[in-house]
Amino acid sequence: MLSEHYFGDLESFDEAHNHYEFFRNTFVAPSSMSIDSLRNDRKFIIVGRKGVGKTAIQMYLAREMEEKGYFTHIFRFMYDLRSDDYSEISKSQSDISYSDAANSKNLFLHYDFRDVWERVFFRRIGEKLRNEGHTNSFVDLVAPTGSKFKNIFDGISKSLSIKISVPMGPALVSAGLDLECDATNDTIPLKTFNRISRELFQRECTPYQMYFFIDELVFSRLDAKDDEVTLRAAMVRDILRCAWELNSFCVQNDLKFHFVCSIRPEIRSLIGDYDSEAGKFLDGKDVELSWITTDGKEGQLIKEVFKRKVEHSFRSKIDFDKFVTPNISFGSKTDTLEEFLLTNTWGRPRDVVRLLNSIQKKSPNAATMDEDSIKASLDDYSRASSKELIDELGVSYGPKILQALRLGINRKTFSTKQHLKDALAPTLGDKTTNALIDEFFQLGLIGGYNHQNGHYFWAHRGENFLKGHHQIRIHHALWNDFSIRDR
Repeated sequence: MLSEHYFGDLESFDEAHNHYEFFRNTFVAPSSMSIDSLRNDRKFIIVGRKGVGKTAIQMYLAREMEEKGYFTHIFRFMYDLRSDDYSEISKSQSDISYSDAANSKNLFLHYDFRDVWERVFFRRIGEKLRNEGHTNSFVDLVAPTGSKFKNIFDGISKSLSIKISVPMGPALVSAGLDLECDATNDTIPLKTFNRISRELFQRECTPYQMYFFIDELVFSRLDAKDDEVTLRAAMVRDILRCAWELNSFCVQNDLKFHFVCSIRPEIRSLIGDYDSEAGKFLDGKDVELSWITTDGKEGQLIKEVFKRKVEHSFRSKIDFDKFVTPNISFGSKTDTLEEFLLTNTWGRPRDVVRLLNSIQKKSPNAATMDEDSIKASLDDYSRASSKELIDELGVSYGPKILQALRLGINRKTFSTKQHLKDALAPTLGDKTTNALIDEFFQLGLIGGYNHQNGHYFWAHRGENFLKGHHQIRIHHALWNDFSIRDR
C-alpha cells in the first residue's frame, strides 16, 4: 500500500536530517549549475525560486565536505528568528530619525546590521568548535563556557554593546585589549568586540576548516507591515554583506572558512530595488539554480527525479514501469507520464515530492500508482501549489493578491495581458500593472501562447518574457484550485 512508503519531504532540510540515505540516493543536481562553483572563494550565493533545491544543494555539499574533514553549520534565517527578535534588533538602530522612517528606501539605506550578524555568526562558529571538542581564546570570547542564550541576539544590548562575562576575561587579555579604555560598566562596544573576535579568529582558527551555510533568507508581506518588510529586507541584505566581508577576510588571511548563502530571486530583486550599491556584493557572486535545460529535455530530468523517489521508497528493486502507470488520459487526450509531469509541474524536485505525497494522501490503500490514484491527487496538489505561488507573490504585493486571484482568475485563458489586468483591477487597483503580469509569468502562474506558430511560452521552460499579443494561459496545475474547468 502507498501509505507504507516514504516519498520525501517538501523541506530538504528535514529529508536530509531524518532520511539521509534516501536523500542522497534520490538527489539530482540540475545540469544548469556546477556544485564545484561553490567550493571556491568566488561564488557564495545560490539564487533560485522556492522548491528548486537550494537547501538540497546546501545539505548535499555539507555532507560531502564533512566527509572531507570540514566542520559544517547551517543557519536558517526564517526558523532561527522568533517574531519578537525583529523588534529587538530594530531597537539597536536608535539613531535613525523620523524623517528616515517615513520613507522605506531611506529607512532601508540607514539600517546597518552587519555588526550584529558578525557577532551571531562568530558565536555559532565558536559553539560548533566547542561542541567538537576544540577550545581556544576565540571560542572562549565568542561562546564562553556556561553561557545560555535564549535567542540569537542575546548578549547584544540595545546600545550595540556586549556584556563582558568572567569567562571572556582571559580571551580579552590575550587579545591585548586595554579594558580601561574600551570597557564601560562591564560592557564593550559591539564594533570593538567584533574587531577583537576577528583578531582572535585569524590567530587561533587557522588549523580548522568549515563551511557555514545560511539558508531560508525569505520573508513575506502577507504577515508584515511595510516598515517590518523594510526591516527584514535590510536584515537579509546585511547577512549577505556580512557573508561577503567574512569570505574576503578569510581569503586574505588564508583561513579555510567559507560562507554560503541561498536566496530567492524576488528577495534579491527587492534588495536591489532598495539599494543600488547592493551590486557590489551580489553581482558575479551568485550561482543561479534552475532546472531549465538547453536541450529541451526538462521532462526527462523531472521524470528521473520522480522515478528515483519512487524506486528508493522500496527496500528492494522494483519494476518502475509496472508500479507507475505510463499514461494518464484526460478526455480524448492521453499524456505519457513524462508529458503529464512537464504539464503539471514547474520542473522542480519540490513539485515531484508534493505530487507523490498528494497521491499517497488521497489513495493510501492503493497498491500501485495507477491512473485513478494520480487523478485523485490533483485537487490536493493544485491547492498546495497555488498557496506556494501566492506566498511568493506576497513578498511584493501583500494579502490583497490572494483575493484578486480568487476573484479574477476564473478561466484557463485570457486573450491578452490587458484582458487579465482588467480581471484583476477591481481588487488590486493601481497595482495591476504590466510588472505584476510579468511577475506572474516569472513565477509560473501564467504562460503565453502564440497562435501564429503554436508556440507556448513558460518562464520555467526558458522563455524570458511575454508579448502583448500573446494569449495568456493559466498553469495547468492551478486549474483545480481556481475551480477552472472548461472555459
